Amino acid sequence: MTIPRIQRIDAAWAAFFGLSTAAFVLPGIQVVQHHWLANDHGAWLFRHHDSLCLSVPPGWVEGVQAAVRAHTVESLFSEAGIRAVFGPRIEKIVGPTYQGYVEQQQFRSAPHPGVRVLARADQVALHGLADACVNDAWEHSGIAFDDPHIFGCFVDDRIVAAARYRQAWAETAHIGVVTHPAHRGRGYGRAVVSDQTLLENAASVALATGLGYHPYATHRAVQLT
Repeated sequence: MTIPRIQRIDAAWAAFFGLSTAAFVLPGIQVVQHHWLANDHGAWLFRHHDSLCLSVPPGWVEGVQAAVRAHTVESLFSEAGIRAVFGPRIEKIVGPTYQGYVEQQQFRSAPHPGVRVLARADQVALHGLADACVNDAWEHSGIAFDDPHIFGCFVDDRIVAAARYRQAWAETAHIGVVTHPAHRGRGYGRAVVSDQTLLENAASVALATGLGYHPYATHRAVQLT
C-alpha cells in the first residue's frame, strides 16, 4: 500500500526535527533542540498550518520554552515575536521563506534549449549574473559558486538564469533560483526550476506554482550572536 504523499512529507520533516510524525503535526508551538541542524548556532522557526516548530541550539530549550508561553503561533512567527524571545542576541532574521513540494508525476517541465549543467569554465559568466542581481536576489537564491549541481540558462553566451540543486535529507532537496533583472518574465527562471525562495519574491513563488509545486510551510531563520 502506497503511503499518501503528504504523510511522507510530514514524516520527512518530523525526522528533521527529531520528532514523531504525530508530535510534529500537533497544533501549537513546540520548542526542540537542533536535530538535523546539529550544532548550528541559530534558531529556525518552521510553520506548517496550525503548528510551529522552533528548533534551537543545545542548552537553549528550557529558556526559550519559558519565553514562548505568552505567544500564539501567529505572534511568535512575526518579527516582533522573534525579537521578544531572542532580544539583543539576534544578528539577523531571514524570511519568511516559502517551502513547497512536488512529486515527479506532477512536475510540469519547462524545457529550454539554452539550459545545461555549468562547468568550471562557466564561472566568469556565473559571476556576471551574480553581479547583475539587485536587492539581495543572489543571496536569497542560496547559490554558491562551488555548488556541484548548478544549471544555467544561456542566451547569446550570457547566463540569464541559474538554479542549484542541493540534496538534503530523506527524499528532499533544496533548489534555489535567480534570474537576471533584465531577463525576467520570459520563462528563463522556470526553465532552470525552483523549490524555495523568500515569500517577498512573489515572482519566484509563482514560478514554483507554475511548475506544479504545492505550498507546504513557511519558515524563518534567526542568526544569533
